[in-house]
Amino acid sequence: MAAIVSRDGARAKALCDLYGIPKFYADYRDLLADPGIDVVHGCAPNLEHFGLNRDAILAGKAILSEKPLTADPGESAELARLAKSRNVPTAVNFVYRHYGALQRLRAMVAEGALGDVYAVRGAYLQDWLLRESDWDWRVDASVGGPSRAMADIGSHWCDLARFLIDREVDEVCADLATFLPHRLKPAPADMSGAAGQPERVAVDTEDYGSALLRFSGGARGCFTVSQVSAGARTGLSIAVDGGEASALWEHARPGKLLIRRRGEPDETLDFGDESVADAQRSMIASFYGRVRARAEGPDAEGASPAALDAARPYADFADGHAAVKLVDAIVESQKWRKWVRLDSR
Repeated sequence: MAAIVSRDGARAKALCDLYGIPKFYADYRDLLADPGIDVVHGCAPNLEHFGLNRDAILAGKAILSEKPLTADPGESAELARLAKSRNVPTAVNFVYRHYGALQRLRAMVAEGALGDVYAVRGAYLQDWLLRESDWDWRVDASVGGPSRAMADIGSHWCDLARFLIDREVDEVCADLATFLPHRLKPAPADMSGAAGQPERVAVDTEDYGSALLRFSGGARGCFTVSQVSAGARTGLSIAVDGGEASALWEHARPGKLLIRRRGEPDETLDFGDESVADAQRSMIASFYGRVRARAEGPDAEGASPAALDAARPYADFADGHAAVKLVDAIVESQKWRKWVRLDSR
């Protein structure tokens, strides 16, 4: 790590001292102007993603963005086009596709081991915003964008579904709900450092959502997301139903892949003990391999950057744009209470 960016100079210095980081910047544009920086990790709130990602591409810096890529499909489309035209390596931090069990499931689907894919189904459930007193910047649409649960965790599930069956979503029908119409926003500390009284504010983002999906080729999908499901931590699950077999993966058992066939005993494929930290390291290593290939040209075996792009397991800005389009269509479907097509985005 060569540098970090933070508007809080004191906090930035403390982090540099703690982790042995050489320097920090108060403005990300100064970091982008630093010739010693090769890769930027964008970890700002959602509505700041577009400007940071665009400027990184224009500066020729490889960029790994947090999800969602943007809060607007027009902006995400522009980023995907710009990255392609400038040949700048990009990635979106959809980390779950990097579990070994899910990499294997994708291969099984591609090989036809499950038969024709009929449906993808699952959920992503959390409880960290269960109470009226629970607050985070994502709750506020002016910071996090018009969607919360769908954009924050639904985008992860949707990326997995696209990744596993290698098909695009054509159409969606969704139902969203805000069960806590008001929340208590913590007040900033006063001059003495004491916390003030929290402010009760109206909430304009969803706590919960379910969606029906129609994929290219005829496959169907359905999933539910919630940030108010008591007791759920990372309640992520995804299943693929095929004509010959079905497969189920759950984050509660990340190293296990359950395979079921009609009239046969269940089979569990064991991929060992994996954690989200392992998947994160795998994601970053994969992306950095692409960055090095761009810098060095074809490797000793002749693998070009274009070939690496075709084989990459990580999500790039085109994948990020696909997720933004889907979330935007989900919000529109809720608004008009009807099926919405994605091809116009």
